[in-house]
Amino acid sequence: MSISDEVRAYIERNPHLMHALNEGIVNYSALARRIMSEAKLENFQAIVAALKRYRAPASEIDHSAILARSSVEMYTNISVMILKPKNENVKMVLNNADRSTLNYSRFRIIQGVQGAVVVVNDNDLDRMIRGIPKTEIISIDRKLAEIVITSPQTITYTRGYVAHLSSLLAYHGINVVQLVSFYTDVTFILDARDLTASFHIISDLIGRSAGKLMSSDMSHP
Repeated sequence: MSISDEVRAYIERNPHLMHALNEGIVNYSALARRIMSEAKLENFQAIVAALKRYRAPASEIDHSAILARSSVEMYTNISVMILKPKNENVKMVLNNADRSTLNYSRFRIIQGVQGAVVVVNDNDLDRMIRGIPKTEIISIDRKLAEIVITSPQTITYTRGYVAHLSSLLAYHGINVVQLVSFYTDVTFILDARDLTASFHIISDLIGRSAGKLMSSDMSHP
């Protein structure tokens, strides 16, 4: 591979560098030295030249217009149970749900390759696990919380939207226990201690996006 190809491959393995290069806020010399060290390259001047020539393969998407029309809600007392991936386990959960008066707005079941994830209100958990052998339960986490961002339908075909929200929480040191994205809702299940901070982070993002959209509308009457 040529130096230019090596540099491009390095940048594309580190997407945050694409954004910084597009914004023109990179110290080329410092980044070139980092690439030399990590990619085992030697020609400093050629690497700097390749960085200056670099253009991202596609323009970044501005999610502000979507966020400006989004809302965020938070909920507490959430339990997450992970079962072994067997149809019988899912059927037992659904049967228990049919026989119970539970909070269906907080009830979700997602079947994956390595297990079935059941999300319920804490108060409903004991009824949901009735009859399920302990050997079929991989783990149970109680007293969690969730942030639910509801956005326009356009998020279903807007690339990078969920990644944008996830990256923002990760940047602030918040770990996401489970992530569920369906139709217009993006739900982050997390430790209850992170709930208030997460809510403020997302609320602030939505507020700033709405302000940006309003300023843009005023400048283009």
